[in-house]
Amino acid sequence: MDVYKLQTSDWDELPLDKETFEASTGKQKPWYTNNRGGDPATFAVCPGCDNPILILGFLFKLANTDAPYARHYQGNVEGLAEYRDWAYENCPYSNPQEYDRNSRRPAADPLGDKILDILVPNFDRVVYLLEKDIGIRISYALAKQMLEDYRDWDGHLYMGATLQNIPWVFAYMTVSKSLAGRVVFNNPELLAAIEEHQVRGVVIDHKSHRIGWQEGKYLSLDVCFIHHRARHSNQHLEETMVMQVTTGRPPHAREIYRQTIEFNRDHFKNLLNMSPERAKRPRREELVELAEEILGTR
Repeated sequence: MDVYKLQTSDWDELPLDKETFEASTGKQKPWYTNNRGGDPATFAVCPGCDNPILILGFLFKLANTDAPYARHYQGNVEGLAEYRDWAYENCPYSNPQEYDRNSRRPAADPLGDKILDILVPNFDRVVYLLEKDIGIRISYALAKQMLEDYRDWDGHLYMGATLQNIPWVFAYMTVSKSLAGRVVFNNPELLAAIEEHQVRGVVIDHKSHRIGWQEGKYLSLDVCFIHHRARHSNQHLEETMVMQVTTGRPPHAREIYRQTIEFNRDHFKNLLNMSPERAKRPRREELVELAEEILGTR
């Protein structure tokens, strides 16, 4: 992997850089200590599972590459992190995969609480980021439905959830929602697909970009988020999910649109770190209060 954390309590992933790491740690324990074999080593924390990781290429030159990288360390590092095998097996940095939507961490796993500690007070930012990615406005009522799904599914305990993919996993941990009445403010491809497939009963207001329906007609047009996948590319983690839009009732539903959503973890990090002075729009405190009401105050 090409990122790390300094402590399990941190949520932010940092790119591997020797000078930054040395300055941040002061080259002190527990980051600089001996491994099980008694040799000098450099350690940090995995951003995905909070297990210890061993950084290679900081203390000694690597034979086959000039780029340092990190890998999981299958043992405890005193004062830094304890190794948990089940967390390692399901970490996106160790085992990239398409996750089982029903897989869950133990309720006692501290990572679940850390996820809620970020999600709840930043829920308006999560909504903002999702809206930008999918091009569909998330109303207060829809946000409430999604929060209730996330709560009922124990989304914070989903095995593929990390501190860095919170907005997208939040959407992934919801069930299908109707697009009737939704405003598609920045997804012309979706609107074009709806018209191309001649969805029965649909009426699109091209001025407001609202999806309406003919009077007396039932509109069957639904969106859901599927196929959360993680993969590695040159030591870098890439995560995606799919937004699927269908018409009709299963098992005879017909897919009319599919879009792959890439998880831009840096965008989420920058959004959380943005000062009020630099923010382009005010915080939506009503959404934060809604998240506190449904998921609990953090």
